[in-house]
Amino acid sequence: PQLTDVVSESFNRINSMLNELGVDGGWQEGGGYWNYGVHTSVFFADALKRLTDGKYNLFENERLKNNPVTFPLYISVEGKRSLNFEDSGGGNLVGSSWLINKLAVETNSGIASWYRNEFYKDGTDMFDIIWPKPVVKPVPPANPSIHFRTIDWWVMRSDFKDPNKVLVAGKAGKNDDPHHGHLDIGHFIVDWAGDYFITDIGSGSYDEKYFDDVRWNYPQASSVGHNVVFVNGEKQLPGKMRKQPYNFNIGGKVLEFNSSEKRDYVLMDPAKAYPGIEMKGWRRHITLDKPVVTVIVDEVKSAPGAEIEVRFHSGVDKSVKGNYVLLTGKTGKMALIPVVNQEFKIEEGRHASAPVNATRPFQWIEYFETVLKASKENTLIATIILPVADENEAQQISRSVIKSTDSNGNYTLSFSKGGKKFRYLYRKGADGLILDNTSL
Repeated sequence: PQLTDVVSESFNRINSMLNELGVDGGWQEGGGYWNYGVHTSVFFADALKRLTDGKYNLFENERLKNNPVTFPLYISVEGKRSLNFEDSGGGNLVGSSWLINKLAVETNSGIASWYRNEFYKDGTDMFDIIWPKPVVKPVPPANPSIHFRTIDWWVMRSDFKDPNKVLVAGKAGKNDDPHHGHLDIGHFIVDWAGDYFITDIGSGSYDEKYFDDVRWNYPQASSVGHNVVFVNGEKQLPGKMRKQPYNFNIGGKVLEFNSSEKRDYVLMDPAKAYPGIEMKGWRRHITLDKPVVTVIVDEVKSAPGAEIEVRFHSGVDKSVKGNYVLLTGKTGKMALIPVVNQEFKIEEGRHASAPVNATRPFQWIEYFETVLKASKENTLIATIILPVADENEAQQISRSVIKSTDSNGNYTLSFSKGGKKFRYLYRKGADGLILDNTSL
């Protein structure tokens, strides 16, 4: 007798869930949970649409209809992988062939059809027969880079499928997800030639402590396990603790994102993710000089004498070579070169990862970082990450670096690689530096 009520409530709640998709289709918990929410809802949506002759059609939800596959497409990584920010798991592509088939047909999306054709082989599931490959005309996306404005994730690259071109991705946003969120505001990764040269270490073990207040001590969820900046060891804060109200002010934001054929650029302000005792301010600039050169500039505000750490985790072999780090993947090498106006050192460290219920074995998670003492209130730390043939080329690039700050506070960074000069001009504004893209 209550079936109508159950169906009605299910329709309303699933529709409310779909309304939580971002204006660009982003899902804050990550790709794995986008797939979980959308693919389970599709079964109900299809049945209800048929039973009501289309009167109740969840596929007409504007957030889903406008961006049926934008999120899984743009967080895809060459080699049938996906970004694994938060607890999303990463690994394989997000979604399945039959799910993309269904979404393409129901929303008449050419981009969904293109994603299906370019990224998936012939399906092997029963639902690939029920919901077969779409006949919707494929339309490739206009730009392979994107800023997901609602969740403040961003992805920068030259091409969706070429392993010889670098992908850089990262995130800002709020620290307001106590279930599957991580304290990773300002974090980023670099993928090239099939390897994460700068990586996200993934999710922790789903044991009983990972989902209570101890969660934020796991390196996978804590800021210590992410590629962010620390002042005197101060860590990022969660915006929600158990039995405590939400604090939606804790987190960061993307201040600017722009993309062109030659260069992509993002500016993040992650400072409000920290308590603000040691970290007085932090603005992170990341530029992808297409197709393979990444330049990071960190503006850090602190008390003079404070210890500043710029931390990196790598998914490949690393070797500290004095003033730079050589990263060696399966098929290529990259150099990570810090650029600082004062004395610094590159230190190595490791996190202990010990799940309480032994669902995963104990492991050490290694990292390295640029470490220095702030000589004044405002400190600039640049980092260049780019492919190199060998140590000799890395040393040549390092020796070619020129940096300067003029009387107006404008900062210029340049270096040479393979006979080509790369130059970046950051103009001083009221709140800090900003990249001048006319300096190309």
